[in-house]
Amino acid sequence: MRRGLLWAALGLACLLAAASSAAAAPGARRSLAQAAAAPASQPSAAPAAPAPAAEGGACCEQLAAIGFSSNLPVVVLDTAGQPLDTKGKDVPVRMCTCNSGQPFKDYEGLASASVRGTTSANATKKSFAVTLQQPDNKSKAARDGGSSAAANGNSTGKDDGLKSRSFAFLGMPADEDWILYGGDEVDLTQGMRNWLTYNLARASGRYASRTVWVEVFLVDNGAPLSLDDYHGIYIGLEKLKIAKQRVNVSKLVAPNLSGGYLLSYENDNIEAGDVTLGPIKGWDHPVLVKDPKKNATVEALAWLTQYFQAFQDALEAPDWLRGSVYMHKDRDGPLAAGPAWDYNEAYGLCCGYPIEGWDKQGVSGPGQAGGSAISPEGWRFLICADQERCQIDPTDGISRWYRRMWQDPRFSSGAAQRWAELRAGPWSDAQIDRMFTETTAQIKPAVLRNFDKYSAVLLKPWYSSAEQEWTSEVANLQSWLSKHLAWLDGEFAKQASSGNGPASVSPAAGR
Repeated sequence: MRRGLLWAALGLACLLAAASSAAAAPGARRSLAQAAAAPASQPSAAPAAPAPAAEGGACCEQLAAIGFSSNLPVVVLDTAGQPLDTKGKDVPVRMCTCNSGQPFKDYEGLASASVRGTTSANATKKSFAVTLQQPDNKSKAARDGGSSAAANGNSTGKDDGLKSRSFAFLGMPADEDWILYGGDEVDLTQGMRNWLTYNLARASGRYASRTVWVEVFLVDNGAPLSLDDYHGIYIGLEKLKIAKQRVNVSKLVAPNLSGGYLLSYENDNIEAGDVTLGPIKGWDHPVLVKDPKKNATVEALAWLTQYFQAFQDALEAPDWLRGSVYMHKDRDGPLAAGPAWDYNEAYGLCCGYPIEGWDKQGVSGPGQAGGSAISPEGWRFLICADQERCQIDPTDGISRWYRRMWQDPRFSSGAAQRWAELRAGPWSDAQIDRMFTETTAQIKPAVLRNFDKYSAVLLKPWYSSAEQEWTSEVANLQSWLSKHLAWLDGEFAKQASSGNGPASVSPAAGR
């Protein structure tokens, strides 16, 4: 999905949760503050699986038997011959992991998997949503020996003899819901843009999904595991949901309807079963209630819609973001941005449309923003303050909430102070360089295997080899980031010299 690119002032979102409601708004996708803010049908029979207690090295033994080894953990999905290629269609699988010597307990057991994503669902290499499962001895299906599961043909929402299973998958805090993110054909770094964003957000003290690089095998032909089943490099992620180790807000309990909620804005990507707010005056598309869904009563949705309308009216900014933007609200707390999600087209990659100059790779400006839509220079959220730059789409889907807040010296001063704190610590040049150095060395062998698997869609003619392509794309990402950080340092230094920011901003802080 094409959105604005200003991820790097992630620290501003850390202000949002602590500020008053009027200053604590979630931000636009790739806007000033967003990034850091603080099943269907089932085949007739589920594949056989070991008892859930049988966790250990069986997966590693299977991989060794076919001559495969990796320095990364490996996940094997076996569908017993059922295709796993349709978005939203849950397929029962047998799943196991091989930790490759890393200090976590391997999983071996049942799961339900489905293709996930919006545009990425159409890619050659799919990403998957995975729910860990185990037999439910109290269900009618289990008592009948599984006949009910076969009859109703659905692994979720009906009595299929299974229940969810919480497990510390890949060493992350225990839960049942996970994502295997396979990257896409746009971000040729093979997922490093999302990896970078989530880890920077977490380093700032805000929740974002934990990340574990893995390699995946998908056995969907009913045959034994073989090297032909290799499916590529993935990132194991936490599904965004309300939970103590994820979005840690209070459960929604009447009569207090003020929280907690996990919300998102997805443009017009609304699917059957989505719970929505609205209508909200001035918004073209609804806000989605991601969690809770089951106990989001009519009264709760009415309360939340009224809250959003009052929030918008206070800022006089109805059209504010593009998509894949998450927000959360705790009980009796302000609306807050985050968690950060979906940054595969950020960091100078895409694409400037429909801003003036989009057909020249986003070149325009500098204008009030100080740069173009995709250059390392410029406040992305300010571009459409110059109306002549946004004639096709005057609002550009970018947050007028942030333009309005930026006019408040308390907000801009707080943003500058927070930026200085982050650059002196977890976002220092030294820390970011270390992240790139360690991770690229770790994942390079798997990345090259992934290119071998998907060379037809990944390898571009202007590169001589997969290795040259990947190293060049990573270098481009790192260079863009370095330039953008330096530009932001200078802009916040101006805030300091005008008396609206911290005493100093040092781009080399933390070395």
